[in-house]
Amino acid sequence: MGLDAFVYCRCWQDGLTTLCPVEPVGIDEEGYLALLLQWEGNKAAHRTFDAWQAEACPHKAMEQASEHVSNWAGVRLFQQALRAAGPEHFPTLATALPNLNGGSLPADRAAVALAELDAFARTDRITDEVELIDEATGRVLMQYVESYHGVFMFGPDYQAGVDPDGFFVLDRADPPATLFRAVRFGQRPLPGDRVELTAGGTRTVLAMRPVGTHGEPPPERLAVRSRSRSGDDFAYIVEPLRRLCAASVATGNPVMWV
Repeated sequence: MGLDAFVYCRCWQDGLTTLCPVEPVGIDEEGYLALLLQWEGNKAAHRTFDAWQAEACPHKAMEQASEHVSNWAGVRLFQQALRAAGPEHFPTLATALPNLNGGSLPADRAAVALAELDAFARTDRITDEVELIDEATGRVLMQYVESYHGVFMFGPDYQAGVDPDGFFVLDRADPPATLFRAVRFGQRPLPGDRVELTAGGTRTVLAMRPVGTHGEPPPERLAVRSRSRSGDDFAYIVEPLRRLCAASVATGNPVMWV
C-alpha cells in the first residue's frame, strides 16, 4: 500500500503506436488514455484495448516512467519535512503530492517541482525528526508522523505511538485515556500476550504486543530521540519523484498518481 505514479510516453500522441483495433481512443476526463466507450455493453472492446495498450509501442503499457513513490508513511514524512522547512521554500512540492491515490501533476508544474527537488536534496538540514529507537542497537522502531498523530500500533483495546513528548499507549475510549507515557523505558514480554513497561520506578502491564518485534526479539530498552535530517535522508522519495518529473518534462505529459 502506498503511492505509485507513471508518465505516458509520446508514442500515441506522435502516431508511433500500432493501430488500435477498437475506437474511439482518447484521453478521458481523469487524464488516462482510454477507450472512450462505457464499460457496460463494451467489455470485449475494453479488453481488446487493454491488450493493445500493453504492447502498442516499445514502452511497457505506453509508460515513459513508472515508479513506486513510497508507502504512505514515507509520503507523510516527506510532506512533514516540507512543512518544517517552510512551504515558501518548496511551494510546488508542498502541494504536488496527493493525500489520496489519484490525480495528476501537469508537466509545467513538474518542471518547477524538479528544480525544487534538486534544491531539497542539497539542503544540509531540513528538519528534526522524532524517533523511537532500540537503545542497544540504535535501530529505529517508530517515527513521529504528525498527520497520524504519532500512532503506529493498533490493538482491540489500545493504540500506541510516538510524538515529541515520548512513547505513549492510549486506550480506545472516547476520549482516549493515557495508559503509559515515557521518553525512556524498558519492556518485557509476559505470558498471555501481555507486556510489562517500566519507567521512572513505575510498572505498567498491558494486553498488547511488544514494541519493535518485526520478526526479531523485542528490544529491552527503548528511548525517544530527536535527530536532524538532511535532504539526503529523503532520497527514498526524492529519487523516484525526480525520475517522474524528468519524464514529465521530456514528454510534456503529466505525472499520474495511482
